[in-house]
Amino acid sequence: MPILGSFGAAGARGLGLTASGGVPYNIDILVVAGGGSGASRWGGGGAGGGLVYKTTHEVITGKEYTVAIGGGGVGTPTGASDRETGYVGGDSTWTVGGSAEFTAKGGGLGGYDAVGGDGGSGGGAGGYQTYAGGSEIQTSEPGDSGTYGFGNAGGTCYNGFPHYSPAGGGGAGAVGQDGTSSGPGDGGDGKDLSADFAPEGDSGWFSGGGGAGAMDYTPHAPAGTGGSGGGTAGGAPYTGASSSAAANTGGGTGSGAQNVPGGSGSGGSGVICMKVLTADYSGTTTGSPNERTDGAYTIVEFTGNGSYTA
Repeated sequence: MPILGSFGAAGARGLGLTASGGVPYNIDILVVAGGGSGASRWGGGGAGGGLVYKTTHEVITGKEYTVAIGGGGVGTPTGASDRETGYVGGDSTWTVGGSAEFTAKGGGLGGYDAVGGDGGSGGGAGGYQTYAGGSEIQTSEPGDSGTYGFGNAGGTCYNGFPHYSPAGGGGAGAVGQDGTSSGPGDGGDGKDLSADFAPEGDSGWFSGGGGAGAMDYTPHAPAGTGGSGGGTAGGAPYTGASSSAAANTGGGTGSGAQNVPGGSGSGGSGVICMKVLTADYSGTTTGSPNERTDGAYTIVEFTGNGSYTA
């Protein structure tokens, strides 16, 4: 009787050999890119990294699958003269035979007096005009990277003189919130994959967007919150800078506060996780990934570059 689970009723291994002589079996796979960083004061929040999640993905015994983890976008400096956009996160890839099967695109940057940057999710906008948030490009990627990809746009900043409110960065599960007459926007929530990967990421959430920083003039508004999945809030009044996102969440970071002015923390690095029936798992890896068992399955978490030979 086949074991049932997130793989459906396919059972442990497929029937017969492939043309290469290997035996196929299925895994669930999650590929998360690095998150983008927010801008310095008054700017938009950074976006969560693009996310690819596919169940029942076929791998072949004997083949080596190479993992590359994208870093988070670097933070912006804090200082009275600093007016700087954020930085894009790095791509994460799952590659076989020199060709990437999955590419998660790095999260977009938060804009300073500019539109938000495009990325896996789009960064939030900030400035003195009604700038648009960045676009998500994950779902437009070729093949499975787009078909099973998740990303959302960043928010639009608000211009209603004398009010100028920056916007939050997009997350894998929701768009970044627009700036409003009441204040800065929140980062979009990431994607909840806690059913498969509860201890990994941010308690099973990944790729949340960063919030926009606090404002110290009319409307004297608090910072936008970070989205679930590693996104961080914008910088708070009188402290200035936003916090860096936790590693291996793909979270974007908030922009700095306007009053100090503040900079932004670095985006969260990406991660690649797979869920495989323990009966199929070869145990042949490089890069020292984290491993744990969950019933009949083994969960493998790559927090840095490495490989898996099926």
